[in-house]
Amino acid sequence: MHEQLKQWVDELTGGDSTRAIAVVTGIPQATLARHLALATPPVETLIEIARAYSANPVEVQVVAGIITEAEAQRAGSGSAIRQATTRQLLTELLRRDKEGDEGKRRPSHGEAGARLFR
Repeated sequence: MHEQLKQWVDELTGGDSTRAIAVVTGIPQATLARHLALATPPVETLIEIARAYSANPVEVQVVAGIITEAEAQRAGSGSAIRQATTRQLLTELLRRDKEGDEGKRRPSHGEAGARLFR
């Protein structure tokens, strides 16, 4: 397993042994050991580990190089938008509108009036 993925699994599991991970996931220890010895373990195994340790299964797929960060974000944004309430959507739109307004400097009353008489 490549170093970044190994580090992710170690951090997620708190450094649990293969035997301990097998118990938590329900994957036979010999199978799990064989899968974790591969450069990229089967996606099903990675997802089972993520789920067993309450992690986002999409995250491990990005770390493993199975999908890109952009693909994960595209997949998540569509469902997040569909699940958002109307109030949540409007609040976000208002926040973005306010953010855009704050980026623009508005002239003071004196400056605005001075422009009229130039």
